[in-house]
Amino acid sequence: MWFYIDPTSHVPVYKQICEKIKGMVISGKLEIGGFVPSVRKLAKDLGVNVNTVARAYRELVNEGVLQPIKGEGYVVRGIGEDFVDEKLKDLKKVLFELKAMGIDEMKILEVVREVFKDDIRG
Repeated sequence: MWFYIDPTSHVPVYKQICEKIKGMVISGKLEIGGFVPSVRKLAKDLGVNVNTVARAYRELVNEGVLQPIKGEGYVVRGIGEDFVDEKLKDLKKVLFELKAMGIDEMKILEVVREVFKDDIRG
């Protein structure tokens, strides 16, 4: 399995696919110039409709993350800084919400460390 999606999430599946692929590009798990799985293969692996994956790939093409190569598939072009900035902005918003609720800074930092520690073990 390439990655998992959460069918119970309020986030549409095609958007989850987009986010996962962008994350893989940023982390280096998908290299610039490398191919992503075909629409049919990814749909089969994830257990979703082919049209859902096709929509995700179209979105990624429109954002400049993927480039279609006629007769071969989709190749990774890269991620703009806008994506990273948007994610950090989202994180900052959540942190402000937690702070407003009175959540202790040390508890938040503990969770952050746990996330990065789990990622390293991954």
